[in-house]
Amino acid sequence: MAKRKEVVSPNAHLYQRESSYTMPDGRVIEGGETIKIHGEWGSKFKFKEYVARTDSGIEWIDCFQIIGGQLAGWRSFRPDRIKPMPKKRRKNKKAV
Repeated sequence: MAKRKEVVSPNAHLYQRESSYTMPDGRVIEGGETIKIHGEWGSKFKFKEYVARTDSGIEWIDCFQIIGGQLAGWRSFRPDRIKPMPKKRRKNKKAV
């Protein structure tokens, strides 16, 4: 069986990709974290990566849309539209 050649994009040097994104308020969103997007009512997304174009300064995030608990579609948004999901708190057990 022949070895597969690794395909390298000729424009790979134009993009800076990171698996995490630091929001302006200091919160860090890691790859795989569930987020919401302003303007996308009722939809949740799983963050994949932050991408910035080095020559023009344009930036966006890539994520997967979650429908019915499963990954459905690939979407991209501007980072300023991120609305992170709140972390679930532990329930306090009442002493009897």
